[in-house]
Amino acid sequence: MKPKLKLQNLLLAVSGCVAFISCVSGNTYNTYVPESTEEYFKDIEDFDETYFRHGGEDIDDELVLYVDYSTCNVLGQNSPFYQALVPSWVDAADEYYSIKGAQITKEEGNVFSLLKSITNYDYADLKTAAEKMAESRNESVLLTDGEYFQKSIALGNVNNPYLKDAFTKWLKKGHDIYIFSEPYQEPYKGAIYNKKRFYIIFTDSRLEGNIYDKITQTVKLEAYPQVEMFHLSASHPALAAESTHTTPNEMLSAQVKGFGTFEAQEWQVDWEDAIEPYIVNAVSNSTGQPLPDGAAFTGKLKIDRNSFGGYRITDVTVRSYDISQEFTNFCNAKNAGQKVGGKITPTEYKNFVKIDESEFKKHGVIDLHFDTQNFDPSILTGAPCTYFKLDICISSTENIFKQYEAMFTFDSIDQPGQKNVSLAESIKQCLAEPSIKDMMATSPIYTIYVKANKR
Repeated sequence: MKPKLKLQNLLLAVSGCVAFISCVSGNTYNTYVPESTEEYFKDIEDFDETYFRHGGEDIDDELVLYVDYSTCNVLGQNSPFYQALVPSWVDAADEYYSIKGAQITKEEGNVFSLLKSITNYDYADLKTAAEKMAESRNESVLLTDGEYFQKSIALGNVNNPYLKDAFTKWLKKGHDIYIFSEPYQEPYKGAIYNKKRFYIIFTDSRLEGNIYDKITQTVKLEAYPQVEMFHLSASHPALAAESTHTTPNEMLSAQVKGFGTFEAQEWQVDWEDAIEPYIVNAVSNSTGQPLPDGAAFTGKLKIDRNSFGGYRITDVTVRSYDISQEFTNFCNAKNAGQKVGGKITPTEYKNFVKIDESEFKKHGVIDLHFDTQNFDPSILTGAPCTYFKLDICISSTENIFKQYEAMFTFDSIDQPGQKNVSLAESIKQCLAEPSIKDMMATSPIYTIYVKANKR
């Protein structure tokens, strides 16, 4: 058995968006003080894993290959792109299933030889195959032309969203779907039809060495400009730039460490001497006039606003939480060898931190400022330090699937002159599911923990 991806160690469960670590308003109290920056970073990592992540289904990196025994894969022997992917299937596939009409059969033998010996069978039960993929705990791939025929129906399912349920189930588990769409021509009864060969990949982008990554690392996709790729996800939006953490304002003299989906910062300066005069009340270098929103205290976090595929991220928000007491209790209990865990409900601070909306809308970059119009430092009452947590979340999205629909439509063989839109409708109906839309609208992007001196 190959190692599993533990989603409970990858996903963040946030009660809001970006949270800032602070103290109990109005009452100064003693907070936990780590012996070193390294100890603080380790404590934050343990704290986050204990309280702010939620469980998810494990996924194995064992690949199951489902192959539609139809003309599309018979003709695949003549496709350079198809052949370029064969080594990936041969190297990664642990199980191979043939779809021969209504029969979905586990085949034994060499994957390379099996792919070379495909023959045509009518009435491929693609719906059942996709449902098996969605119900499994494995990576899986379906090679098909997308034509779902049923003997009980006179004509093909040209507009039947038969894959919608399978797509929805897999996305609700928090995983990813990648689809390659390759155009090809298929002769049938003396006519030539413009068809598509689809490579439908069920995986998780956070799984190290996942099959999609293996393909992109070994196949030069730019060599096949006719092939298009589409990605579907309803959670864990991707960062657009390779970065281990945000960039704190140099005035903070901050120590910072990134943990993938969150980071920890330790500020080395005092509020009165540095933070308030040079960040909260910062002035323009050119005019000397006060900046309306002060200077950003950390930022340059860039997200891929199209990382959901069918939806574009249009707005984000940040919310601030006081975790000084919770973090202190956690560290004291852990160091005493006591049991930690359970549920905590940190106090949310309103009007404390905000996002530079202009910078996000222009460049998709997240810069964080203190809310200068409402800034109230009296909430920072921990001593000798205060902790706060920032959760950055998506607050709105817009559906953009229409621009991708052509990738998934092709000539109908059984209804000449019409287009088969069943795959496009499957995705469209999946994206319209309220549960999927809700996942996207509240999906966390990133979390920042801060240790600062007492105000």
